Amino acid sequence: MIVLFLVLASFVQGSTSYNFNLIDAHSHTIYAPSADWGLLVVDGGTINKDDIGLTTRHWLCRMLGYQNYFSSTTFSNEWMQSLPVRYKSVRCEGDVLPQCQYQNNGTDYGNALWLWCNSRTQFGDSDSFYLVDKNKEHTQKAHGLLMYNEGTVNGKNFDDTTADLVCRIMGYEGVLSWSIGKKYTFQDDDILSVNLKNLKCLTNNREFPLCQYGTNAAGSSHDEDIWLWCEMPTLPTPKTFICPPGQMVAVNDTCLECPPNTFSLEPNENTACTACPKSSTSAPGATSCSCPENTYMSAKGDACLDCPNHSTSMKGSKFCTCDGGRYLYSDHSSCVACGTGKVSREGSMKPGDCVKCPLKSEVIANGKACSCEKGYGWEWTSDKIGSCKACPPNFYKDKQQGVCLACPQEATSLHLSEHCQCPNGLSWDGKSCVDCTTSSKSSVCGCTAGTFWSVEASQCQPCPENHFSGNSSSFCEKCPLSTVSKSQSTECTSCPSGSSWENYTCKECPEGRVGNGATCSACPENTVPSKDKTICQRSVASMNVLPVTSIVLCTVVFVAVIGIIFFTWRERQARQTNNHGLSYQANSSKVEGKSCMCPACPCSQEHQTVVTVENPAAKKVGTYTKFN
Repeated sequence: MIVLFLVLASFVQGSTSYNFNLIDAHSHTIYAPSADWGLLVVDGGTINKDDIGLTTRHWLCRMLGYQNYFSSTTFSNEWMQSLPVRYKSVRCEGDVLPQCQYQNNGTDYGNALWLWCNSRTQFGDSDSFYLVDKNKEHTQKAHGLLMYNEGTVNGKNFDDTTADLVCRIMGYEGVLSWSIGKKYTFQDDDILSVNLKNLKCLTNNREFPLCQYGTNAAGSSHDEDIWLWCEMPTLPTPKTFICPPGQMVAVNDTCLECPPNTFSLEPNENTACTACPKSSTSAPGATSCSCPENTYMSAKGDACLDCPNHSTSMKGSKFCTCDGGRYLYSDHSSCVACGTGKVSREGSMKPGDCVKCPLKSEVIANGKACSCEKGYGWEWTSDKIGSCKACPPNFYKDKQQGVCLACPQEATSLHLSEHCQCPNGLSWDGKSCVDCTTSSKSSVCGCTAGTFWSVEASQCQPCPENHFSGNSSSFCEKCPLSTVSKSQSTECTSCPSGSSWENYTCKECPEGRVGNGATCSACPENTVPSKDKTICQRSVASMNVLPVTSIVLCTVVFVAVIGIIFFTWRERQARQTNNHGLSYQANSSKVEGKSCMCPACPCSQEHQTVVTVENPAAKKVGTYTKFN
């Protein structure tokens, strides 16, 4: 089997609009099954290799007139740089004919697709499309009745574009002519099936085919069978044996890998590979050479050049990586600083990669990040867009780099933290938890209570007002709400009584109010604040009114009690009077010290009558006095 390395060109064959063809590195058109190599080109541009699957590569080879796909690769050359990337995300599916989808405008030409296809062993396939003669035999000629899987193809919707595509899939160079009708009469016409109908490939304003057809041929007639006359491929004059990139020609037209420290960038017809430039190396079978660290390969591939200032590179790099705050100049010769107030991430390649810092922030970390408010760190996205992002739990904001970093495994942190909390007995030194009781290597261990280790100043500094710290601390904690502290404090205290707490400031309470050290409040009625505004006390006016009020109240109560006693006695006397108006006194002829109307007054004799009645209370007869 001969393996072919091929390219696709933008080309219009005859009067059809189908444009899949091949060109070589000299822009010469190649027709299958010629043996050559080249870049896959459509409409004057390349196709991006990314996201192109195996089925798609198979169909590309079939549409170019070859048997199937063998291999592919990518590499760049100077003459490729003038070709734009026309298409990307090409995807062709289908078992009978290709159904292709794609997107316009790709990316870097360095990802352009180079194909390597297998040449055909015959025209057509017995299990796919092929031509038959009048004896219904599979013919290798360029004309005949179009068959698909031992059945005919209905041509009701057939057109030039579809005819050209089918000829290419069968291995021919294109279509010369086609027709619809019944020219041959076979003995088994009555059992010969129509396997496809209404075959048509929609290619209006499309570079890749999207074919439609039907498999239910009920009602179809052989009077609509398709007859094709395809163009035979032009067989080229035999050429010098050529090996793929990374190989060289050996004895008996075989290929061998390039030896170490040599390479072959393009398909090679020579018996040797090119030696690597000075200071560079390569592995066997290489298509390029690798320069050492902090150097890069020149554009011509003939020398290793030193990285410019403010940049580094890994072994084998084609360009150097600039530090943050800079971008690589177009010729890779220097790293250019971003403008004032702008930052960039490492490896920036153009001025547009420099990002302006948000309002109220400034450039930090040598131009790699912008400053963010407490608990927020600077973060770069994959598309080189930077912004302030909240530090999640178990992360902290690194003050030097201004980014959110993960806490050590033994430490924790809350949301929006600037440091990590170490377990008891360990101290946070800004990067890790250290045990200051067993080791004094960490600078934080030398800081006393009320101070902290400053990374920026490289020394212990006093805690600011309203902050405090213990021994061996790399940060000062802010005082809780309703508490304050002086500079270099080890603890926080509440505000004194008679004042209130407002935004870490103790303020004396205004007149008429008392304070508990947290808030000020008004006194109840008839009370006034003490001189130090710590408690409420009774006023002088309220103390003068109290005795008078008490006397009046006591008098009212006394009179009320006497009245209640008199009323009770009078009610008892009234209950002793019967229905005849008699007031009785047992065994007595008169009443002494009694009055007719008022028991407290003497009763005159003329108003008294002695009667003998039955004493209802004593149940006996006696002499009683009747009052008139």
